[in-house]
Amino acid sequence: MKVTKLSSQKKDPSRVNMYIDDEFFCGISLDNLAKFGIYVGKELQEDEINKIQVHELKNRFLSRATEYISKSIKTEFQLRRYLRDLSFKKKDIWYSNIEKEELEKIFNDIIQKLKRYGYLDDSVFAEQFILSRIKNKPRGKNVLISELLSKGVSKEIAENKVEELVEDEYQILKEIYRKKYKDEKIGINDRKKIDFLRRKGFDWDLIEKYINNEFTE
Repeated sequence: MKVTKLSSQKKDPSRVNMYIDDEFFCGISLDNLAKFGIYVGKELQEDEINKIQVHELKNRFLSRATEYISKSIKTEFQLRRYLRDLSFKKKDIWYSNIEKEELEKIFNDIIQKLKRYGYLDDSVFAEQFILSRIKNKPRGKNVLISELLSKGVSKEIAENKVEELVEDEYQILKEIYRKKYKDEKIGINDRKKIDFLRRKGFDWDLIEKYINNEFTE
């Protein structure tokens, strides 16, 4: 297989498009062009081609991944979904043909690297998410756990962090109810108000406690 064309990218002069046997192969930085000694007419073995492509793609995806998580903390699930979506959008722009398994290996390597450096930690994400909710948008434990699960946090981490950080769920229930209904009373047959509290993530036992205690508090 031979490098048949190298053409500068219009939007980024520090990169070129590389063609192998007259077909687009991938974009490559000038640094990597020099690193791998690539020039028009150079013969490349299949393992060399794969090494060049993986190295180049890993750098590009890593750059986008760090940019993505720098805007706001993300879970591993969210980052992996972002990388997969990005790979779909960049097919035939960043690369022409690479096995899905190879892309997943690239993503795994990036995720593990970011974890090692502390940039990706689902436990930290869960903690920050819960504290933000408690401060700005209080919810019961059930909803908090459900929201964390929807963002890809494991059930174990979600449940442990909610138990650790939600110190007085009953007080949260009272504040949410009074913000919504002010001084209105709630009874055992107030289905609308009870359903409201359930949607906010509170168990029946806690709601019943509030109903029974309201007139004595």
